[in-house]
Amino acid sequence: MTNSAQTGRIVLKWVGIYGQRLARDGQLALQLAATLSSTQALGALRHRNFRLYWFAGMGQAAALGMQFLILGWLVLELTRSPTQLGIVIAIYGAPNLAMLMFGGIFADRVDRRWLLFYSQTIVAALIFGAATLTLYQLISIWHIYGISFVLGTIQGLNMPARMAIVPDLVGKDDILNATSLNMAVFNTGRIMGPSLAGWIIQYVGMGHALYFNAICYGLGSLCLLMMTGVESRNQNEDANILHDFWDGIKFVWMTPVAFTLVGMSFAFGFFGAAYVQVLPAFGKEVLRLNADGAGFLLTVAGLGSLAGNIYLASLGNAKHKNWLLLGMIILFGVSLFFFALSSIYPISLALLFLTGIGFTGFISMGTTILQLSTPPELRGRMMSLWLIGAAVHYIGAWPLGTVGEYWGWPMSLGGGALAMLALVFWLGIMRPTLRRLTV
Repeated sequence: MTNSAQTGRIVLKWVGIYGQRLARDGQLALQLAATLSSTQALGALRHRNFRLYWFAGMGQAAALGMQFLILGWLVLELTRSPTQLGIVIAIYGAPNLAMLMFGGIFADRVDRRWLLFYSQTIVAALIFGAATLTLYQLISIWHIYGISFVLGTIQGLNMPARMAIVPDLVGKDDILNATSLNMAVFNTGRIMGPSLAGWIIQYVGMGHALYFNAICYGLGSLCLLMMTGVESRNQNEDANILHDFWDGIKFVWMTPVAFTLVGMSFAFGFFGAAYVQVLPAFGKEVLRLNADGAGFLLTVAGLGSLAGNIYLASLGNAKHKNWLLLGMIILFGVSLFFFALSSIYPISLALLFLTGIGFTGFISMGTTILQLSTPPELRGRMMSLWLIGAAVHYIGAWPLGTVGEYWGWPMSLGGGALAMLALVFWLGIMRPTLRRLTV
């Protein structure tokens, strides 16, 4: 049997298995929604369009969870260079950051469902092409450069629209429930996706892992296509986008609380959160792991993030949010520093779990404090700047990868953690703004 015929049979088998699971999960979701309607635990799933959107989110969450591990491992196999891995992540991150600046505004001016459908379909086709090149051993680092740039552009545009469409799919009373279910899907994808990708790479092959990644995106697009009657709440008024964005920059510069939080988010993103992008290289070179083991590192960090979310949710309207914020980012930085020094697998896993708790705790608490401290008319722009700060981890992966290759990973990740903690100490403790804050 030819290589292409074998690939075709495997792809069709995956489609059949995934389709059966999707149908089974759809029936289960309906049963659960009916059973738990009195508590509204899954109330938003009674809306057909949101149910389809939720299944589309499953596909995208699984694909995103796998995407960076697969591409990162492919770069390491082709070049054996952590510097090249950092370059690829930076090529992805630069257009992603640019689209995050304006993606939310653009999502208010087009039909969001079709924006999501076309963008996700293009991504599926792009990954499918990369899978074919990989399977036939035609892939090169230049292909990955181009793929990363297009992925960064499209997915930077996709994410604001994915958040903005939720109120279009459910009633007003179900928006909070729908948002919670949506976030649960993405957390689950972050936990399960890397391990699944690592297993496929290890036991089936890199090309087939990319095919499975593309199928997840494609099934999500199919669910979006099945949605009907979605009202597009487009904004038709003309607006000076650059002027509005500049007003947000001025507010950050003139407002001590906003300056402190946005500054901490940039330090967190560039020096700390970038560890996620180079974790496959760390796992391969320091812990001597295969692709399966490297994927499990990301899974453990995701489990820590999930535990952090559950803990914060249990606190309700907690007092002393400022100290909780500082505690979370210090936990993240300290655990990341000791993770960088560890070469013992069980200890590394425990430290990664703590890193995940601090990671999500800082993002959640910072978002809450910034929302409570910002006038409603500027809240959207503050959220954009907050997200951009955290998203510079795509750019930070380049210097981390370079330092890791030439001076070692303890210097790379450990030095980044110490630089972040130094900036946090200056912004959050030496300056009185955050210490005296009560919200």
